[in-house]
Amino acid sequence: MARRVFVIGMGPGGFGQLTLDAVDAMNEVDVFLVGDHSDDAPDLVWLRSEVIRRHVARAHRVITVLDPGRDHPPPDDLDDARLATYGQILGGLSDDLTVGFLAWGDPVTYDSILRVVDALRSAHPLEVKVIPGVSAPQVLAAAHQIALDGRAVHITTGPRLLSDYDPGLGDVVVLNDPDLTCRGLAEEFPDLEIFWGAFLGTEDQVLANGPLRQVLPDLVDLRDKLQAHHGWLNDTYLLRP
Repeated sequence: MARRVFVIGMGPGGFGQLTLDAVDAMNEVDVFLVGDHSDDAPDLVWLRSEVIRRHVARAHRVITVLDPGRDHPPPDDLDDARLATYGQILGGLSDDLTVGFLAWGDPVTYDSILRVVDALRSAHPLEVKVIPGVSAPQVLAAAHQIALDGRAVHITTGPRLLSDYDPGLGDVVVLNDPDLTCRGLAEEFPDLEIFWGAFLGTEDQVLANGPLRQVLPDLVDLRDKLQAHHGWLNDTYLLRP
């Protein structure tokens, strides 16, 4: 008997970003496996719990799984200890229980949980359904009132930005960039414009945009202040030639 598993996109963090499909799926889940990184701020843990509390009307359990820190491995590499932990938890649950994973943003855009679930299939028969979520690039574009249609869009991560970047790519959306790697592009590409946002779709949302070279000094200072105030920072940006 294959265990039913839902991988459910939550959006970048705003409580209103859950789709109706996501809410329906959450109300079919018996056990939520919620990853808790060792460097997570308390309000990140609270946000995940609050999403479940607000939208799940049926009896359920929440199991917190301590994940390794945010040293994101290469795309084809998974942490053995992480897989073993999830595997042990799944193996200890009755086969008739439906399991749900909550993924930040859209799991098909950028989230490691799909790779984890796929790797678990070798030892656990799983019937997996992925519920797409509102993605950070969508919320960023809407917040800045810009459209991504009619031009190429390239999605990458901070660690890959400098090797990936070429003006011919068109719009470049950058996820997971705690080092603000775009600083390395400002001199070589002086015409770049940045559209940046932090805590997208939440009450704490902060936006900035303008020519990259002009915006960078203030943006670096702003990010430091937000990091100090919240204890963490979740930001995304788009570079446009």
